[in-house]
Amino acid sequence: MDQFIVKPLFGHGPVEWYTVTNVTLWLALAVVAIIALMVFGTSRRAVIPTRTQSIGELAYGFVYKMVEDVTGKDAVVFFPYIMTLFMFIVTANFLGLLPMSFTTTSHFAVT
Repeated sequence: MDQFIVKPLFGHGPVEWYTVTNVTLWLALAVVAIIALMVFGTSRRAVIPTRTQSIGELAYGFVYKMVEDVTGKDAVVFFPYIMTLFMFIVTANFLGLLPMSFTTTSHFAVT
């Protein structure tokens, strides 16, 4: 199962703590995709939302309602943390569906 092996992207030496690996690349792509979705989705608010704004608002509403239903009104202070985790895991899993990609959430160290 070659797709689960962590490999350095530059050079063939041992993997150190500062080595850029395929895991690092796909984690960074997931973070950039989340930031782009939220920034572009909220940059031009409109009465008739764009597709990007709709996706951002749907994700926000879904997670907010879930947190509120499960934990109650008092624990909504944890919503930003839960929203961040949810968006990261969903985006990383979607990127893992791409052919020739690396599924970062397949390792225990990530999830």
